[in-house]
Amino acid sequence: MAAHLPRLPFILLFVFLAVHAPASSHGDPAPPLTTYDASMCLESSMCGNISIRYPFYLSSTTRIITDYNYNTTSSSCGYTDLEISCQGEGPKATPAIILRGHNYTVLDIFYDSKSIILADSDVLHGGSCPVVLHDLSFDKLWLQNTSSNENLTFYFGCYTSRGPGVTVPPDLFAYKIDCDLKGPFGEGAYSFIFTPDDHWKAQEHELDQYGRCSEVVSVPVRSEVLMANNQSMLVRGGYAEVLWYGFELEWYQGTTDQCHLCEQSGGKCAYSQNQKREFLGCLCSNSKVGYPDCRSSKSSKTDHSI
Repeated sequence: MAAHLPRLPFILLFVFLAVHAPASSHGDPAPPLTTYDASMCLESSMCGNISIRYPFYLSSTTRIITDYNYNTTSSSCGYTDLEISCQGEGPKATPAIILRGHNYTVLDIFYDSKSIILADSDVLHGGSCPVVLHDLSFDKLWLQNTSSNENLTFYFGCYTSRGPGVTVPPDLFAYKIDCDLKGPFGEGAYSFIFTPDDHWKAQEHELDQYGRCSEVVSVPVRSEVLMANNQSMLVRGGYAEVLWYGFELEWYQGTTDQCHLCEQSGGKCAYSQNQKREFLGCLCSNSKVGYPDCRSSKSSKTDHSI
């Protein structure tokens, strides 16, 4: 007669099944737990005299991370567009951030007010009478303009394409840049600068209407710095100092992003470095990666090293 195995008590059988059944949320398996290299998410790093902290991160701290679908990708501990490169070493190192392909020097970061002061790196190295080469263009996903800024508008290389008989209207001379401006605008070219108070005046309309300038560039500057300079100072080269003081942007994290849940749970967001800006997971204080937040990092039983 065949031997019969002893029957497990019902409660033990229930516990056995509960432990070995896959965790789920709304019918979906819970993502497996991963660990991450803590050096990618330092509390603070110095570049020159600027403290680099989350949600900013140094380009040297990106790491390969495995997401909950077992895909590996280059990742940041911070928002994708807030990557800072540290140029040079020691106290003289310079932090820089790239916005739409253009290099901007980080002058200061205020973490309490979530704002950053940037200056165009080309302008900083352009001498005392610099040419402004491009407008400010940035993705507003994480960065946005502030009310602390005003715009300066430059018209470069004007009145050169109309021939030797073209004269500049006398009322435009108050806005003509009268310093040693270097630029690829040809001999005899004039350039002009307009503040927000001058914007859309008849003189500026004269330049816009006939397309007499080779370049028109509008850039933000800090209002308080601009107010300390009058028009006569600006055209004699004072605009350079206004530009050197930079402009202010704020960073913002939308509440609809999974990152918001991560930060609410005390974690830091890991994003992919590709153009899709994919949220990869939540970097938690226990060196675990949760998805979408650190609460989920305590429920999974499977570890996968990164």
